[in-house]
Amino acid sequence: MIGGPKSLGLATDILVLGNRAQLEPHPLGWVLLTPDEPDFWYGNQLILKGEPPAPDEAIAAFREAFPQAEHVTLSWDAPERSLADDLDDLAERGFIIEQDDVLSLEARPAQAVPPNGFRLREVESVSDWAKVANLKVEIGVEDGYADEGYRAFILGRCAGWRKAIAAGEGAWFGAFEGETLAADLGLFTDGRIARFQSVETAAAYRRRGLCSALVVYALNWLAARAPQAQPVIVAEADGDAGRLYRRLGFALVERQTSALLRPEGY
Repeated sequence: MIGGPKSLGLATDILVLGNRAQLEPHPLGWVLLTPDEPDFWYGNQLILKGEPPAPDEAIAAFREAFPQAEHVTLSWDAPERSLADDLDDLAERGFIIEQDDVLSLEARPAQAVPPNGFRLREVESVSDWAKVANLKVEIGVEDGYADEGYRAFILGRCAGWRKAIAAGEGAWFGAFEGETLAADLGLFTDGRIARFQSVETAAAYRRRGLCSALVVYALNWLAARAPQAQPVIVAEADGDAGRLYRRLGFALVERQTSALLRPEGY
């Protein structure tokens, strides 16, 4: 992205948001906003470049940019190094420090097929999207997001993804057993880079190869439509998902660091 972050992870974060997002220059870096989704913590953040500023300065800059926000999200455009050990002060203030692996496909993906009885296809109908929302809420409950506000947030996210897909910016895919959605993911591209989004499997269907098969299915879709696009996927550093993606041919290209202070009550 010309004039934007150099980090491949951040650039593809912005790619997924498409024209729903605004990226504005800031003396410390950039302000990323999604006005239609004010409760999307990572869609409304301050991206910092250069050396990490003092915590008080960074927090004050975020609050000035987002005076109505109940959260604080800070990210660092520093793909060449890890910053997690430099953020102890923020951690002591209650921030969640996240370190993610940004992975890119370096070789032809290993082939993966779904188990018998499962069908892989694009998510298209209103009914399909209701199942996507329900799966996201189900997984959110696992992670501790159990209130109705979370369902409203997920519905807003789904509306944003559908808008981007309608504009020709990507597609959503699901693994179905009959009419049941067992796993899903999104893939968005501008023809130059492509980013996987929200790769998830329902608890009852995990460790059956659905995620691998769905990633390969989406890559085949991408190869037919944007063969020059660089596929990118982001996973928790050193987590199980990252190891799965590496087995498919993805390799680490950078580390992405962020700090999140959740609203009170979360």
